Amino acid sequence: MITDRLFYIYEAMLERGLQYAPWKVSITVVLRKPGKPHYDVPKAYRPIALLNTMWKILTAIIASHITFLTEKHELLLPNHFGGRPGRTTMDALHVLAHKIKDTWRAGNIMAVLFLDIEGAFPNAVPSKLMHNLRKCRIPGKYVDFIEKMLMDRRTMLKYDGYTSEPIMLDNRIGQGDLLLMVLYQYYNADLLDIPRGKYEDALAYVDDTIMVATAETFTEVHTMLADMMEWEGGVSDWSRTHNSPLEYTKLVLIDFAHRSSSKARTALHLLQRQIEPSTSMKYLGVIVNQSLNWKAQQVYAVGKGSKWVAQIRQLVRPTWGIMPKYARRLFISVALPRILYAADIWCLSKRGVRSRTSRIGLAKALDQIVTIQRIGVLAITGGLRTSATDALNAHAHLLPAELMVRKWCHRALTRIATLPKEHPLHKIIRNYRTSKVKRHKGPLHYLVRWFKPDTLKTEKIPTTARDLTKIGKIPLKVHITDSREESIEEAANTKEEFQIYSDSSALEGKVGAAVILIHKGRHTQTLHYHLGSDEEHTVHEAESVGILLGMHILSSRKSKKVAAAIGVDNQAAIKAFTSDLRSPGHHLTGEALHIASKISKEKKKGGKGKDTITIRWTAGHKGIEGNELADREAKEAAKGRTSDMKLLPRYLRKPILINPSAVKKAHNKHLAKEWREDWRSLK
Repeated sequence: MITDRLFYIYEAMLERGLQYAPWKVSITVVLRKPGKPHYDVPKAYRPIALLNTMWKILTAIIASHITFLTEKHELLLPNHFGGRPGRTTMDALHVLAHKIKDTWRAGNIMAVLFLDIEGAFPNAVPSKLMHNLRKCRIPGKYVDFIEKMLMDRRTMLKYDGYTSEPIMLDNRIGQGDLLLMVLYQYYNADLLDIPRGKYEDALAYVDDTIMVATAETFTEVHTMLADMMEWEGGVSDWSRTHNSPLEYTKLVLIDFAHRSSSKARTALHLLQRQIEPSTSMKYLGVIVNQSLNWKAQQVYAVGKGSKWVAQIRQLVRPTWGIMPKYARRLFISVALPRILYAADIWCLSKRGVRSRTSRIGLAKALDQIVTIQRIGVLAITGGLRTSATDALNAHAHLLPAELMVRKWCHRALTRIATLPKEHPLHKIIRNYRTSKVKRHKGPLHYLVRWFKPDTLKTEKIPTTARDLTKIGKIPLKVHITDSREESIEEAANTKEEFQIYSDSSALEGKVGAAVILIHKGRHTQTLHYHLGSDEEHTVHEAESVGILLGMHILSSRKSKKVAAAIGVDNQAAIKAFTSDLRSPGHHLTGEALHIASKISKEKKKGGKGKDTITIRWTAGHKGIEGNELADREAKEAAKGRTSDMKLLPRYLRKPILINPSAVKKAHNKHLAKEWREDWRSLK
């Protein structure tokens, strides 16, 4: 009930430029930062903004619309990461590592200046933000909404039981606002336009920006960095005009060179101060060393893991502690992600080739992770300190640490293999597949050598697949009953002239799909499609293939002006039609929608637009004749049967792209098998 009302309220606010003042009043809770020596300075406190929930929902909708436009029209530079779909901190780190290694292979060195912007979000000037949004051609209704959103805002400070009077906010992009990340991308977009030459570059992850220069000597690269900082329209000018002062005492310079390089490192001279090169820097949660050896990051990751495991041990005391299943969840969801964050960069072996006994990680780091996991598993199981590690892992049902690292790295590489062509890593990972690099190999080189992904045949997940304003507006009906009984009754009483039933099957490691057409009570047509191995395709994907085959049958019929129904026994495949189509296998759903649109247009041309296509959920294995027949035919397709190519839709006349979900599932299955074999060999 509230959803329908909010729709009209939000639509009026966006289309007519209305604003509701009480929604723009926030509460700012002031918390002390732990571990500070003094609390008589503002920086010792952390303000947390609590915004109105109705307002946050509206800003989330606006943020998703602007993000869609950004990705569809490529309004931001490729090197702008953070707050964008399909772009993570790991992507930014992989791009940086690739640039450094690429520079070394060319016989040059690279210098990177890590900028620190003081109060990036609170100091943002709305007028500058509006200018950048208009310059990037964001639609006027969104710009007008944001401009009014940033006006007449008030907040009340809460601290130790004290609540202040409402305070007017002149500047800042509200922290806690779901538009924050999206808006700041445009606010600092000009920073990435500063580099001019071939050997100059810039990367940004929201407000974490770095300036990059490449040359033969450090004197040359420092001159280039100084120019980017001080020339007209450079970083200093941007800082001044955008009310974003740089904290020059926190600027960090790292001169990246191979450990065997003898080139002298010099200081960077700026008008404000002289910056001496640092040996390392914590960037996006990872300690980056000047020679990219990652030893400091390994120590840091192990230290984090030890702290989190110690806290879990405190929670599992026998007298009042949590149950083992909850301790296991904490270890998997909290401790492991913090230990293995960025493991696909820092926890890679540089020696040896893949074999049954080889390990993907560095020996010392893996041994330390094994120790940390042992402590965690002891806490989960309550086992004795003298218990064997392998036995503890088996009782806690946790992969051994070596296999866990391999699983983590494989998952990271599989995600990178699905990145679309607009992403900076797309071309890099594609070239790594065939390149034979002998010197200065980067993390991606080792991952590709170990797992050997087929990046050309892997499905690419688009950053934006469909207009968010059109989600739900589809040229067909979808219907899912509340129970199996209702589904059976609906199938018995269906009145559509054309009834299609689709199903999928996985049999003996193969996957297939089939559809049957029932016209006026008679089974008149059947189509089969064999997808291939279950290591490359999923049953869910086959369900989408079945729907696509059904749509093709309807589009091939001479009479398209009659009602038709497609029965599917997989609810997820049906719900995909009203999604954003950004998951594995959704490219098939998109093609089915494309065919449905053509059928709908032909019906409208004939003057009969009321009769439509319905995709309904049909309870499986409940005696529905059409579903049972489709199930038998799907098993034949799984065995390898495929209909004549001329009878199939054009989209299926070539091999389907590899499904990343199937690749990850197959790899996890392989790890489990390897674990079982190792366990049996110990007996």
